[in-house]
Amino acid sequence: MTVRLVPGICLVLRFLAALGSVTGAAWAADSGAAGPVAIVTEVAGSARIVVRGRTVNPDVADSVEEGAIVVLERDARIDLTYPVAGSIYELHGPGRFVVHRDAVESRTGSGQLARRDLAAALRALRIRAEGSALQGSAAMRGAGALELQADGPSGSQLTRDPLRLCWRSLGPQWTYRVRLIDDDGIVLFEAQTVDSEFKLPATIQLQADAPYLWHLLATGPNGQSADAAGQFRRLDPEREQALLRAESAASESDASERALLRIARYQFGFAPGGASGCDRDWPGGAFH
Repeated sequence: MTVRLVPGICLVLRFLAALGSVTGAAWAADSGAAGPVAIVTEVAGSARIVVRGRTVNPDVADSVEEGAIVVLERDARIDLTYPVAGSIYELHGPGRFVVHRDAVESRTGSGQLARRDLAAALRALRIRAEGSALQGSAAMRGAGALELQADGPSGSQLTRDPLRLCWRSLGPQWTYRVRLIDDDGIVLFEAQTVDSEFKLPATIQLQADAPYLWHLLATGPNGQSADAAGQFRRLDPEREQALLRAESAASESDASERALLRIARYQFGFAPGGASGCDRDWPGGAFH
């Protein structure tokens, strides 16, 4: 990416280089797991998973590899979703269960095991078995004592949603210059405002699945200044339609389906700031 045209974009590159993805299945990677086959989409009560001689306490969005042993105490429950096979296994304790490549086997105990099909719309999302790829906030800060925080947009954005750039105001005497830059370093749009948000004109044509940077330069009294930046991309139309169909088809009462939708949004690259990226609290919430 060419960055010489825009001062302060090196801030973006340093941030992106430092930003580490945190997976909900960190224990699986740490244990040297070669290939997860299922995702934990619901868990309640006392449950543990034994894999490669290590015992872990599972959580929603964790990955489960082939050969893992699921141990459930009385009244405990766990749902394991196989996104490729298109099935959800509901396990009830007490008992021990073995995770196979495309199924779960009850091994010991008086617990129950039930299988149901994953909704076709959710299967069409092609969720990967490694679960979520939780992204850190895309907020970036200016240098020096002043801190200018770019709230959004960040991560993937739906084409149906208007793009609203937003940041934390530095005070009533500050003005802000906004630039939108494509991955060739070309400035596509530039404007100035005294507000803490700016809606991009609908006439700006953005390519699907292409990265865009937006750079913010704040100028205040006594020659003070600060800058910040954010990065986003439009979700490609095929994935967007699949996600919208899945959200429409998912049952509000099915915790596993709700978890899968949140996992899909993470895997598609959505930041936890909601559709616009400007909301202070993500309506989707955490996985718990």
